[in-house]
Amino acid sequence: MNRVLPLLLPLMIAVAGCTTIRETEPGQTARHQLLLSNAADDVSARIAPNLPAGTRIYVDTTNFGSEGEYRSQYLISAIKAALLRQGYGLTRDIGNADTILDVSNGALSIDRTEKLFGIPSADIPIPLAGDATTPEVALWKSKRRTGIAKVLLSFYDAETGTLQSGGMPLYGYSHYDRSSILFYGRTDTDLEDTPTKARKTR
Repeated sequence: MNRVLPLLLPLMIAVAGCTTIRETEPGQTARHQLLLSNAADDVSARIAPNLPAGTRIYVDTTNFGSEGEYRSQYLISAIKAALLRQGYGLTRDIGNADTILDVSNGALSIDRTEKLFGIPSADIPIPLAGDATTPEVALWKSKRRTGIAKVLLSFYDAETGTLQSGGMPLYGYSHYDRSSILFYGRTDTDLEDTPTKARKTR
């Protein structure tokens, strides 16, 4: 055992020097929430119903699902805000509506892709001490997070039930890309942009 400790000491120091502790409140990170909400902003910016200005719209979210969930509520609010910006009226009483908007949620999530050229971290058993994790050695590494929103919006006449506009799915996206070569890193993201701005690289 006395011979093993001197050999393990440098490894334990290296592992301790590369330890990162992350705490989030709530469970999702702010970046995770921004990916979802920016994708919601992007898809809502694509809404352009072929309806007369001033049309009173009742937004029906019966088929949306996950009522009360943060990301669902934000997407619904983004859709309503987009309609208001375009001069349409919203009503909470379906009896006063000229048009009913049926909203369905196809997707609101994050795709994750990681690529590594180097030596990944690994768990090494240490006698009488449990496992130790070796640090990752990355010559080149790429992490990509893509927020994706898909909604189906159907505008139909409140009296006749005939389709007036929409009926085809709309998609929205956001992204956070981080790549590094040895000690040089680069981030490409649109998390600080509005849907009408170009992507920001820094």
